[in-house]
Amino acid sequence: MAIDISKLDEGLNKLRGLDFEQCEAQERAAGNTFPELSFNKSFQARLAARALDVPTADIKELPLKQFAKVTQSVFNFLFNTSDTETPSEKSEE
Repeated sequence: MAIDISKLDEGLNKLRGLDFEQCEAQERAAGNTFPELSFNKSFQARLAARALDVPTADIKELPLKQFAKVTQSVFNFLFNTSDTETPSEKSEE
């Protein structure tokens, strides 16, 4: 399975609120009862799959290190964080 993770940010930027709500509904229908789905790896994987236009299973079947990188990228996108930002850069927003 070849997934082009380099296109994840571009795909996430194209998503709309409706995409988020649909992914949330699908995650709930799948039985996820996590109180705040934005913090949940399974939901983050579903959003990544939507952004990359691949089945969610393809994301969940990635090697662990790559899966962690994908879900962390979604988290960073949702919460406007970055591994490269310093605390002073975050406070300037």
